[in-house]
Amino acid sequence: MIVVVYRKGESAKKKYMKVFINELTPDRIVNLNARKPLIPNKYPIDEIGIGESFIARYKKRFNIKNHEIIS
Repeated sequence: MIVVVYRKGESAKKKYMKVFINELTPDRIVNLNARKPLIPNKYPIDEIGIGESFIARYKKRFNIKNHEIIS
């Protein structure tokens, strides 16, 4: 399980969280050469964590109310 916190622009303050359940490593998320990236390349990634414990930790740290689960 990979947890990613990202913004939709360089100067954006609001942060979003996606949880990828079937991903074991963050390689497909970070790969800039992917044809259909899991998170668009123009979105800056703030944090990447591996494991369930990062969901609660990132929600508290970045004040995120909802997260999107992708299986």
